[in-house]
Amino acid sequence: MSLQPYAVIFPENDEPVVTLQLDHKIGKIPKGAYGFIEFYCTDKGCDCRRTTLFVLNEKMQEKAVISIGFDPDDDMAGPFLDDFHKQSPYAGELLDIFVEMINDDLEFIETLHRHYRDVRTKVEGKKYRGKAFPKPGTYTRYAVEPPELPGGFMEIMKAMGAAGIDDVSPIKRNKKTSASVCGIRTFAERYYAERSQSRFDNHHIMQDELRRYILDHDTFALETAALLVDLCNASSQDDDRINAALRMLFDILEILRIELERGRPGSAERMSRLQSTLAQKIYVECGDAELCAAMSHVFLQSRVELLQVLHDANSQRMLLDAHHAGLRDLPPEEILAGLFKSIEDMGADSPFETLENLLQLLALGDPEMQTAMFGEMLQADSKLVRDAAALMILHPVSEVRLGVSGLLSADSSKISPETMRRLIITRNWFSADIRKNVDMAVTNARRARVECAPLPKSLTAVVYASPVDGAFAQSFQVIVPDGKGHISCSVLLKKGVGVADAFVIPLPTKKELNNFLDMMKQEGAFIESSMEYLDQRICHGLAEGAALGKAPIFWLAHVAELLGKDQWKAVTFDARRELAGIRTELEHKAPELLAEKSRIKALKDSAEWCEDHHFADSWFEDDAEVDKVIASVFKKKRNKADAEWSAVHAIIESILEKRRTVWLERLALNALWLKSSKKPPLPCHQMFHLAEAVANASFPLSDIPLMETIAIQSLGAYLSRKEDE
Repeated sequence: MSLQPYAVIFPENDEPVVTLQLDHKIGKIPKGAYGFIEFYCTDKGCDCRRTTLFVLNEKMQEKAVISIGFDPDDDMAGPFLDDFHKQSPYAGELLDIFVEMINDDLEFIETLHRHYRDVRTKVEGKKYRGKAFPKPGTYTRYAVEPPELPGGFMEIMKAMGAAGIDDVSPIKRNKKTSASVCGIRTFAERYYAERSQSRFDNHHIMQDELRRYILDHDTFALETAALLVDLCNASSQDDDRINAALRMLFDILEILRIELERGRPGSAERMSRLQSTLAQKIYVECGDAELCAAMSHVFLQSRVELLQVLHDANSQRMLLDAHHAGLRDLPPEEILAGLFKSIEDMGADSPFETLENLLQLLALGDPEMQTAMFGEMLQADSKLVRDAAALMILHPVSEVRLGVSGLLSADSSKISPETMRRLIITRNWFSADIRKNVDMAVTNARRARVECAPLPKSLTAVVYASPVDGAFAQSFQVIVPDGKGHISCSVLLKKGVGVADAFVIPLPTKKELNNFLDMMKQEGAFIESSMEYLDQRICHGLAEGAALGKAPIFWLAHVAELLGKDQWKAVTFDARRELAGIRTELEHKAPELLAEKSRIKALKDSAEWCEDHHFADSWFEDDAEVDKVIASVFKKKRNKADAEWSAVHAIIESILEKRRTVWLERLALNALWLKSSKKPPLPCHQMFHLAEAVANASFPLSDIPLMETIAIQSLGAYLSRKEDE
């Protein structure tokens, strides 16, 4: 459970914090002001119907932490002191006063109800539809002892106890106080407070606030660089805080990347400012090797286009490091021997981990330099070093991929049986020039009598797949046994990239596995799918990446090995061909589902998909072109009653019609997604009918209820963003 202060969730809100003002000591409570700071759960899909209040004095010190549920008959309703937090000697007296307040001031409890509804609406992206809260005044609350907590709720309370309260003041807040005063360092503190959450946990509210901050403040780049340098130079380094700051940096890069993709004004300048500032402040002026390596890793993970200024700064740093270490005076063979030993000393268990460590150090370097170094590594005595070097055919830079494949084709006599297997697994992932080199490398290795290591036996696997979302991204989680526990092989596909990411998540205990499965259901609309659908979609992703001159991340080779997959190859997705296949199957198995009555019902029901199904939560258009169309309508219509409806029609005609092909592909892929599941959230044939309607260019999108709803959601996204601005 992720708890956030109401004032942080809604920084534009200017309601005063409820404050208890004591002009003299009462009981053990010293005189002074005590603010009741409301914290709410921001987990998507949660409806816990409660709040936690931190009572702070004028020095921002916690004096009581109170938990209260909004349903009086519930066993956990309270109010009670949350004993997972340190309570002051007079916390019980503050609790008694709080109980008097909510019993006497009905507006106070109504405000808590309203704030809860506000939070759920913002988190879920749609109006809160939970059952009505009991009417204040129809019951009386009493302070109670903290209950004996069952195991499941124990975790909730621990999460509440972990919530940070930095920079939350019990005073009336003006609009944007939180963002404009707190700055980047406070965001970093909030990331640190949530450090125990996994890379999959939802941070959308905090990311929304971070986005607003960096778009409103030109100082964000300098603030970020200064924060990282200060954390690095601290007398006692805190790795957790550094990692939290790096995670925040990754989100900043992701925010700016999306702004660039959507053509937002000023997005290119912001990205340039950030990269230039980090290049100067981190790589040149600071120069700490570990921080620079960690920064390089973040840049590689983000997959943003790196500017030359970063490459130049990294090269300058490496030259200075070599000079300070006296490496320029050493014979080349001694330098290489030291490099190979340092690689082995990294303690990585596999060539994949070894390569990840190497890329942190080298990936921003000159491509020719990297290729030459990996050529030397291919001749090393260490099998680990050679195997890691061979994986560089999946380097993120195309020049390095081609160069390494050429080196392998020229001499593959020293490759290992495992590298032989990986070359065979991946050959169909590449463009023709690299594939030709890989084939030559395999042929030469066979002539040198290198055996091919067998693929591991296919394991019993359960495939979970998310829908293709509004950003045209789709995730897969494949759960397979691993000793006494499990692992999840994760793959992310995205339009315009192909295979955008792949990695392996250890799930050593049953509890971690169950938590992971719960997270997927709550956050990503995952459904249990099939291995055939996974194979099909990865082949689509490989084809798109190859067409764009991109290669999948090297971890995909590890995923392929774990799943026993050597048949993945680039296969271009053809929406009309896939729809024809679904139609043929329905004709044979359920022809009644192709009847006109079924088609009309599917079109009619689609009007509610965005409201009723999580798979359509993000189905809307949101970019600079949409902004321009809507702004033009509002300028002409000004304050006329039909302005918003006119904007909806303009979005359909000027945006969705132009992007008909993209929506056809999204709907066709989601029809295949539904078809792959034994328990789909929607019958496949309904999505099929929508896809066929969009495929028919003579069928106006304005006559398709789903597309009208998408236009309405697009307008809503625009208006919401304008309110924040």
